[in-house]
Amino acid sequence: MVGAVLAGGQSRRLGQDKALLSWSGRALLLRPFEILRTVFSEVVVVTVSGRAYEDLGVPVIHDRFEGQGPLAGIHAALEWAGSRPVFVTACDLPNVSAELVGHVADLGCESPTLGPQNKEPKAQPRARVAVWNGRQQPLFGLYSASCREPMEARLRDGRLEAWRFLAEIDTTPVPITPELELYRPDLLLNVNSRADLQPRSPERAHEPSR
Repeated sequence: MVGAVLAGGQSRRLGQDKALLSWSGRALLLRPFEILRTVFSEVVVVTVSGRAYEDLGVPVIHDRFEGQGPLAGIHAALEWAGSRPVFVTACDLPNVSAELVGHVADLGCESPTLGPQNKEPKAQPRARVAVWNGRQQPLFGLYSASCREPMEARLRDGRLEAWRFLAEIDTTPVPITPELELYRPDLLLNVNSRADLQPRSPERAHEPSR
């Protein structure tokens, strides 16, 4: 398995590249990137053309389907990975942990959950994605290599909704609930405004940003 941080969003509400916002004095995207690096030997940042992030010293690849949203970023990561499953995370999730990544990817299993299935004439597209507050999180999960072709077909047809893609394949939802030892109420809260850059107490972590 390998990892990928998706950083191709337009950040219209913020008026600048969200990935470069300061989080604890460093670029926001570095937090999830470094978490993935503690789990996987190879991690890449996926973004749109014109962004390279040279100053951050991270490996970068670019979407082949420009302007097609997050699904294009996942597709680019799968192309880069070849036959390997890819764990993806959005760049605006600074509170994720290595334990959460391992739980969603099911790294505790003896054999990779999304590895090849020898009995199948052709590997079936499969995914494992987090479920947070009752909603699937397509931008935090593990995708098998066999997802690339059907994902590319959707991109060519202009069917860009990641959640619809998950509905069409063998998707395992992984609920992130308070019963889990790794749980924190801010684990999958994403940065959507400058107010979200201000740390909140655990008691206020569930509150929506204004």
